Amino acid sequence: MRGKSFISTLLLIVVVLAGCNFNANQSKDTGKSTSRVPERIISLMPSNTEVLYALGIGDKVTGVSTVDDYPKEVKQKEKFDAMHLNKEALIKAQPDLILAHESQKATQGKVLKDMSESGIKVAYVKDAQSINEMYESFEQIGKLTGREKQAKSLIDETKANIKKVTDSVPKQKKEPKVFIEIASEPEIYTAGKGTFMNDMLKQLHAKNVFDNTEGWPKVSKEQIIKKNPDVMVSTAGVSTKDYQQSVKQRGGFEQIRAVKKESVVALNDDMLSRPGPRLDDAMKLLRDAIYEK
Repeated sequence: MRGKSFISTLLLIVVVLAGCNFNANQSKDTGKSTSRVPERIISLMPSNTEVLYALGIGDKVTGVSTVDDYPKEVKQKEKFDAMHLNKEALIKAQPDLILAHESQKATQGKVLKDMSESGIKVAYVKDAQSINEMYESFEQIGKLTGREKQAKSLIDETKANIKKVTDSVPKQKKEPKVFIEIASEPEIYTAGKGTFMNDMLKQLHAKNVFDNTEGWPKVSKEQIIKKNPDVMVSTAGVSTKDYQQSVKQRGGFEQIRAVKKESVVALNDDMLSRPGPRLDDAMKLLRDAIYEK
């Protein structure tokens, strides 16, 4: 199911705060420049893998997470369960750099600490919750891999591409109100303030109806009805047809503005949930869904 990778990513994200104090004795290398380009990299987060390929060092990637699916070349790489790392398998792969996610300090800290103490370089990439923080993660990965110039070029290119998208947003007297559904029934979850998706909506001159909440809150049907969004977007790995049918079966949703005008769509969850080089394409999808291009 397409939504599986996002749910896995979400599980990592929600524990990031718990992990902030976990790593007192762990590697503090989060982005120092290196003169030696790593030859065997294991990437434990899909967005980081995409950055590595965009920097031109996909051939140095020897292992990825089990939810990695882009670019297509990753299908041939050795897979590691980022939620349940196997120390023996990591050692056997003989990496000289393990590129982990900041949240894994809490979930996989013991294994990664053992890797670091055995002489394998372990670096934690920042948990980007805004577009600017995404650029910082590009820079960080560039420094860790000796590709700083390429990282700067990637940042400049991505900024230019995103600007083209935001400049193309139709002028509106009032910001359209948008509800993002990242997980569906029986428990519905959305994106609140301080999240990557919230920042994307702001950049597209749209209002997140749950920007009064923090993080990734569970919301009730009654709350959604009360918010009365103009547009409803699912990134839960379902088709637009299935999402529309699901919404119609929810009692009271027929009175929501988005349902009345059939502005209910499902988008590529992987692309929208990954703060990486394809963000401009993700924002095009979101723009078109909001403004019905």
